[in-house]
Amino acid sequence: MTWSETRRAIAGAVAGLLYGSVLAFLSLFAAGAGHGTNIPFFLSSAPLAVFYLVPRAAAGGDWPLYAILYGGPFVWAVLGLLVALAGRWTRLAASLLLLHYLSGLALVAGTGADLRGLAGELPDGLLMWAPVYLLGQVALWWRIIGGSRLRPTA
Repeated sequence: MTWSETRRAIAGAVAGLLYGSVLAFLSLFAAGAGHGTNIPFFLSSAPLAVFYLVPRAAAGGDWPLYAILYGGPFVWAVLGLLVALAGRWTRLAASLLLLHYLSGLALVAGTGADLRGLAGELPDGLLMWAPVYLLGQVALWWRIIGGSRLRPTA
């Protein structure tokens, strides 16, 4: 690996970590102390959100919430690292990203989570989380698709 590829990989990992941290913060805001929705948690930190399904009594505390909250940014850091690298790593990142989407949607469907909060309206945090999540996904796929054109032809 050349110095240029190393710098690109580090920058991708840092960008992924920052993106994941912003998503985690906005997910907390969307959850609204239990009065909002958990869908942003499921979609931001999948597949780690499967820990949410562990019953609280069996979990022995709040570690499932902490795994979802603090582990999600590291999932995005790994995805950012893989997307920043060229070649087969980009295909691996695309595959893992699709797996990420499938596991998140399975968690939303499996738990029956609702978009609306207890008051029956969309939480403000959800309205802030959604554009950030979608813009990040567009940027990732733009890099994955555009990265195939940036690969060395040797």
